[in-house]
Formats: sequence, C-alpha cells, structure tokens
Amino acid sequence: MASPNVSFEIQVMADKHWVVAQFADDEEKAKAFADNLLQKGNHAAVRVVRDFRRLDGLHTETVIQEKTTTVKAGAADVSLSPITDAPVCTQLADFYGAPARLTMGRLVRKYLDEVVVTPTEMLHSAAEMKRFADKGSLLFSAIDRVSTLQAGLTGEESKTRRDFLSKAWDDMVARGRKFATRKVKAPKSVADILAEVEKGGEEHPYLCLSMMSLGLLETRSWLGKLDLLSKWAAEAAGTPLLPMIDGVVADIVVSAQLIQDLLGFQSNLGAALIQLCNLAEGKAEPAKFAPEIFTNLNSMFAAGTLTQSKDVLLGRVIRELGGGNPLSRNEPKQEFEVFCKVMHRVVSHKGVLGGGAMAEAILHRITRIHAHLGTVTASQAIDLTLSALSDHALGMQYLLALASSPLGQGMGAGLTDLIIAKVRGADHINKWVPVRQPPPERMIALAVLNRTLLASTVFEGEIRDGLGRHVDEVLARYLLDEEVIEKIDKPDDPLALRAIRLIKFCGSGVLIEGKSLDLARSRVIEHLRQPQFEEKFLASVPEPGKGEQHLREFHRLLVQTGFR
Repeated sequence: MASPNVSFEIQVMADKHWVVAQFADDEEKAKAFADNLLQKGNHAAVRVVRDFRRLDGLHTETVIQEKTTTVKAGAADVSLSPITDAPVCTQLADFYGAPARLTMGRLVRKYLDEVVVTPTEMLHSAAEMKRFADKGSLLFSAIDRVSTLQAGLTGEESKTRRDFLSKAWDDMVARGRKFATRKVKAPKSVADILAEVEKGGEEHPYLCLSMMSLGLLETRSWLGKLDLLSKWAAEAAGTPLLPMIDGVVADIVVSAQLIQDLLGFQSNLGAALIQLCNLAEGKAEPAKFAPEIFTNLNSMFAAGTLTQSKDVLLGRVIRELGGGNPLSRNEPKQEFEVFCKVMHRVVSHKGVLGGGAMAEAILHRITRIHAHLGTVTASQAIDLTLSALSDHALGMQYLLALASSPLGQGMGAGLTDLIIAKVRGADHINKWVPVRQPPPERMIALAVLNRTLLASTVFEGEIRDGLGRHVDEVLARYLLDEEVIEKIDKPDDPLALRAIRLIKFCGSGVLIEGKSLDLARSRVIEHLRQPQFEEKFLASVPEPGKGEQHLREFHRLLVQTGFR
C-alpha cells in the first residue's frame, strides 16, 4: 500500500532543465511511466525522484532512476510538425470532428500554411485531398505518425491502425468526389448554402461544410477567409451553420502565422499571450497594425459565438506559457515581471482561465524561470507560484485548478492537504484579499472561491462542505465587523430605497449561500414583517406616481432572489 508521505516525480530534461512531467504514488508505476516517455524519443533524459514528507513538514528527495537516450530525428518528411498525441477515431464521422481536425492542423501545419487551406476545406474537397496526397510522402508520413501514437493508446498493432486510417482516407476521398459530381457554384451567401442543402441533403452537416469549403477555397489568405466567415456568421444567426462556422474559425486560428498577423504589434510573447486571452473572452482592443477583422472577431468572441475557437486560442496560450520560449526575449531581465503579468491575467478571483491545463503550464514556466536555483521541485514551484500571486484568494483559485489537472491529481494528498491547511489557516478577510481592494471586490473574491470549493471534486463531501463553511464564516464576520448591512440599510433613507438596495445586495452574487447571505436576508425579512410595510413603502417613494412601479420592481426582485 502506498504511503501518503511518499510520492514520485517523473521529470524530463527540457531546455537543459529538469521539468516535472507527471506524479505517481507507486515506484514501479513511476519507473514504467518514465521508461515509456524515453521510448517515445521526445526527451533526451528522464528521471524518477522519490519525495518523502517528514514529520516536520520538510521534504527529502532522492533520485532513484535516471536514464538518457538520443532524441529521435524527425520523420522522413520534414513538413510534419511534432505532435505528442492524437485522438483515436473509430468511425468516419470522427475524422471531421474538432479533435481530429485540430490534430491535422498541428501535424501538417507547414503544408496548410503553404497552400492556405484549412483541414475542413481539405476534408470536403476531393481536389484538395488529391493535392495533399500528391505532395511526396506527406500523406503516408502523416498516417504513419498518427497510427503510431494511436496504437500506443489502444494497444493495437501500428499496422492495424495504419490500415484503418488509410481506408478512412480513401472513404473521405470517395465522399468528396461524390459531392464534386453535383458541380455546384461557390456560394456567395448563407442563403446560397442553405438553398443547395435543401435540394438533397441526407448528410446535412457534410453538405453544408462542403458548400462552405467551395466558397472559402476561392480565398487564399487566412485573413480573407476570416472576413468571409465573419460575414456568414452575421447572416447565419439562429441557424445550424453558426457552430460550423466556429469550427472553421477554430481551424484557422491554429496557425501561428495567422495569429501573428491577427494580433498586430506585440512587444513580447507575454504581451501576445495576454492579448490572446483578451480576444478569447471578447475583451480585446486592436493593437497597432492589427487587421480590421480583429474587431469583428472580438465581437463574436464576446457574444459567445466562437466557443471552439476560444478553446483553440486558450490552448495556444497554455502551450506557449508552459513551453520554453522566453516571454520577454529582448529584455531577459524582465522575464519574471512579464510572467507575473500573464499569470495575473489568467488567474483571477473568478477562477483560472483555461483550468487545470493552464495551472500546469504556470508551474512548468515558474520551474524554468527559477532554474538558476538548481532543480526546482514541484512543492518549491508551488510555493514560488503562490508567493508571486498578489493575494491568498488568487492562490487558492490556482491550487484548486492545479488539483483538478492530471499533474495535480498525481500529487495526491500532498496537494489536497496543502489546500485544506491554507483555507483553514486564513480566518479573516484581510488574510484573503488586501484592504486596498474595494469592498465589493473583496466580497466577490470570497463568494466565488466558496463556489469553486463546493464544485471541486478533489475533496470528499464532508471536507469540501467544511471548507466552504469556513469561507462563509470569514465573509459573515466581515459583514458584521464592518457593518456592511447597516451601511446599505441607512435608517435616514426612505424605506423603499433601503428595501430595494438590500434585496439587490442579496442577489448581487457577492454573498455566500449560508451565514453571510442569511444576515442580509434577515434584514429584508425584518422590513417585510413590519406592520403596513407596503403602505410605508409606497409613502416613502419621493417621485409622484412612481410608488406602484417601485413596489412591483421590489416584488420581482424578491422572487428573483429566492424569497417566498
């Protein structure tokens, strides 16, 4: 049985530094995982480190296995880009899905940028599939690379997967040729697409995308394709085409070349990553030299139209943040400062943008930044990350996101015990959020953290509920100590104004369902229970003839905030 005080770190050599790749609670599993990483040939060295947590809380680390190898040279066709995983497709429809297309977009990125064609366009055009197949050994190399990765996941022979992928490709070519026999014209509008599909569409999504591809293939620039897709998106509101348009935009924003053109001037990689986050959330302002389409895309992200594309942009942020490229190449001394700016953009009181994967990326980056200290262990990297975050609430949001990731789950009790200790050790709001923050920001930080804790799956129910109650008690204490409710419910103000302010406070989201919300609700109930409440409410409204309107609004808010 594994000891809760012993864990194993599997580390890989990256950019001349040891970086944690995974955790395990069993020595044999750790060694097997390390051997598997080495066999893939993507790392020059791997090692297993045994971490023992002593009774005094300090850690003793011992390297129990270290192996080196020669990193495999690239495949015969240098046009392929390196990938480390590939989703397993079991039926033809899977090859048209987002995971498969995005994998294709990374694997044959150089070719796609050369011909300016998205994976969607290629898979829906017999001519483009033939063009790709005729590009030397590119198709064979791509199938071989993907089949090797998939065989490692399924346990099949590589040849079996390779034969399956080859047959699937032939089936997609046949499907594309069948569509080509319809000899339809490239659409100029969404109406053209829908009209053609209505003529004979058992395969509605495939025909829609085939029609879209006809139009897109007439434009051989990424920005031009985005312009066309933006126009179609405006026409396609409320139709099944909208998520398909999102899928093609997602194909396009995989391209690093396109991203560079789209963002315009950025002072360094860190600034570019922040701008990508802003764009993904629809909060970006166009930078110098950004194309006109940037503003339209930002509006589409803000409207929630581009959910697949948002995932792709955040995926790029995660890969770059966790990778080895400097965030501040031209000014190396500012590397840590720029990192902190990026980290505070993705870690907020609302949670961690990008979730557990982003939390892992932060840990990898801070390990590299502090490599001058020697080998930075996972526990040291966590301490360095927490010290770089500006307050305790941000730190807990970060730890909860990390705990939900594969890397965090591999840390086991060490990480969950740390979270429990840090939550229970902060018994006053000043320990959570600095006094300099506005009161609403301080309260919302605790309220959102409470919701994050209660939604977490890394704790058992009783522990999770106890942590949530602790945060609620901290917020309730703040309300009482600072007389927050009394400041809202000023006795000298008209009753109508006081009652409406209180009920809006209850529904504002800054309170926690529990002790803190009960304090505010009880004050509302006090008002409701006073004799002739409605008559007094109406009489207190200063604007002539507005009393009934305000009373109706008050009753609407009562229902909206859960009062009976």
